[in-house]
Amino acid sequence: MKTRALLLALFALVLGACTSTNAVLLGGTGTYPELDPYDVRVFLTEDDVPGEYERIALVTAKSDAGWTDEADLIRAMRKRAATLGANGLIVGEVRDPTTLERVAEVLTDYEAQRRGRAVAIRLLD
Repeated sequence: MKTRALLLALFALVLGACTSTNAVLLGGTGTYPELDPYDVRVFLTEDDVPGEYERIALVTAKSDAGWTDEADLIRAMRKRAATLGANGLIVGEVRDPTTLERVAEVLTDYEAQRRGRAVAIRLLD
């Protein structure tokens, strides 16, 4: 039983380490308390955002394309936005590796990366 628990913990650690995020603050009017990632609403365009909002940060993420998908990338950006007190995320670009990058991954030790970019926002209404 202990072995199984240890393997599950190790598996979760490996998957969690597959996605990295970065945030560049955009100079908003203040700082906000950290939120639960599930409180961060995801929008596909600025037009989808209901009402006024403040831009808090530009959030970028990258992950190993062989171990993650787009949902993992957005989940990681959502988590990073929540740490900044953002309650919204406008997804900009999510890019999968090109065919050439996939071929290079097979032939060399190159790691094909999935990349994403979004704007963390604070809804004012």
